[in-house]
Amino acid sequence: MKLDHLKVLRAVVETGTVKLAAETLNRTQPAISQALKALEFQTGTKLFDRSGYRLELTPVGKRVYLQSLRVLSEAEDLTELIMHFEKGQEEQITIAIDAASDPDVLTPVLASIQLRFPETRVILQAELLSGAIEAVQTGAAAFAVAPALQVMLEEEGFEYIPVDKSVMRNVAAPMLIDTMGAPRTLADLRRFHQVIARDSGQGSGLFDRELGVQKGQRRWYVSDLHMKKQLLVTGLGWGRLPEHLIAEELAQGTLQEIRLTDTHLSFDIEIFVFRQPKLITGPVGSSIWDAFGATSVSLEKHSRQAT
Repeated sequence: MKLDHLKVLRAVVETGTVKLAAETLNRTQPAISQALKALEFQTGTKLFDRSGYRLELTPVGKRVYLQSLRVLSEAEDLTELIMHFEKGQEEQITIAIDAASDPDVLTPVLASIQLRFPETRVILQAELLSGAIEAVQTGAAAFAVAPALQVMLEEEGFEYIPVDKSVMRNVAAPMLIDTMGAPRTLADLRRFHQVIARDSGQGSGLFDRELGVQKGQRRWYVSDLHMKKQLLVTGLGWGRLPEHLIAEELAQGTLQEIRLTDTHLSFDIEIFVFRQPKLITGPVGSSIWDAFGATSVSLEKHSRQAT
């Protein structure tokens, strides 16, 4: 049984006549009729009722037609996959994304890649603190999206593009803030548990210490920012989270920002996408980098308009 015969069967069923099927496939009517006869000979039964103006599938014909659709779909997927690799498109791309980064920065890029390169597998690798940098350093990820300092990225020799900005805010549940009284400095928070995200990397260089954690501070550790947020909402501690992750809780009042009269707790962060310098990439990797470049241009334009 030939795939070509199954394509003819599909065209005849979809158009309803041999004539229209011939026009759709750019063939002659005798060629279409011959293909149908060959298919019926191979199946050993009639597939169409030819008594009316339009060809109607017989009960057996309906089963053969439905099965043929599955076969043709798989054959077309296989053809697309072969063409994908013939064009040199990557089989897999890994992107490390720091939990403090807003996923909305990444989703438009992923949408365009999914549309243009449906056969490439994309792996999103969640990281915290130094984990994203380490993933790119070791080659575990082709790209990373993470908050960073430009000087740090330059010291590592990375190519980088700014793609977003955010604010890290220290927050707690209203009941815990009431218990704190009126704290003025960080020292006043020592006896209340600080919930700290554990580094997913080795924590070398700038990360080789607990940033924003004072000596003597009571502390709990988590490996996930959503778990951290849950603990804060339930009043089990206080901690720092990116603004986009707690916007709803701040609006609803289930979390409140800790404001110290003598200490400034919140700080701005800039999100970058970065990669190894002169990375040899295929068309998928190049498209991802270009898409982030377009995001950066839009961000810069928006900043100019805001000012």
